[in-house]
Amino acid sequence: MDNLTHGLLGLAIGALRRPDVRPGMGERASPTDRAVLLGAVLASELPDLDTLLARGDAVTVALQAHRGLSHALLFSPLIALGATLAACAVFRGARPRPVFLASLASVLFAHLLPDLWTGWGTRLLLPFSDTRLSLDWTMVVDPWVTLPLLVGAVVAWRRRRMDWRRALLVGLALSAGYVGARVASWGVLTRRVEAAYATAESVRVFPLPFSVGTWRYVATLPGGVLAAGEVPLAGAPREARRVEATVDALPPDVRAVGPVREALAWARFPVVTVAPADGGREVRISDLRYHLRGEPTLGFVLRLDADHRVTEARLERGGSASELLRRWRGQDAETTKPREKE
Repeated sequence: MDNLTHGLLGLAIGALRRPDVRPGMGERASPTDRAVLLGAVLASELPDLDTLLARGDAVTVALQAHRGLSHALLFSPLIALGATLAACAVFRGARPRPVFLASLASVLFAHLLPDLWTGWGTRLLLPFSDTRLSLDWTMVVDPWVTLPLLVGAVVAWRRRRMDWRRALLVGLALSAGYVGARVASWGVLTRRVEAAYATAESVRVFPLPFSVGTWRYVATLPGGVLAAGEVPLAGAPREARRVEATVDALPPDVRAVGPVREALAWARFPVVTVAPADGGREVRISDLRYHLRGEPTLGFVLRLDADHRVTEARLERGGSASELLRRWRGQDAETTKPREKE
């Protein structure tokens, strides 16, 4: 998730602890109460410091450096300990135990879990496994997760000498309810797409940006063919495109290049093209789970010289936000026809 949502979730999780000084009593919050809130917010943000420290090409930064060890379950207590020490240093006299417990809960439920439920995924099992896990319930930025938390935080700030805690918890409950509805929708739509593609080897449903009622899907058909389309909450799947498996287009020596190998490991439904470029090769690795009307919108472009050294690497998002919006609105009648059941 985005950092604003991480921080707001951390603040709400910190409010779950019953404070030493009850809201509305007119007394100043205790050092422990304030340290708990600060520690929870810090713990929800600290894992993403790996982005600031990352160095290297676009593939290394996006896939290897970010969501690395700081996002692993094994290292969660260390992140929580760092947040606890910082919060207790700011608020002298705070009791470390409740601050640490709130910080640990924040790392787990305000950062690692939200990263896990996005389509991008995260590597929770490092250093034992490099597998990127993903639940595919929301996009990395989902305003309907963030908005209730933001409203709750604003109300809590304006009512900080009254029942500020209730405002934060109501925002948390509404946000959690929305995620729960997404989980239910994901399950229903997955079964619907599976029924439409009875011979598919696998089916996966993915969130669509800023959409509540429509999701993307990719079905792997016999022979490695990928069928991509959209499925609404009320209606049949609408297939937009079928793509032949293209990973074999990469020669083994190119596939062995580190950033290429990393990008291939990231792409669950890879669409690969190789073209000559300046005496070397340009390799494009897109992932069909990020598609708009069947056309991939997110992928990595790597340029290799004649010795297979990476001279350029960048992440392409399919154009600017306005271009993607125009493509989304430019849907023609052919791509909206419901797909008949196989």
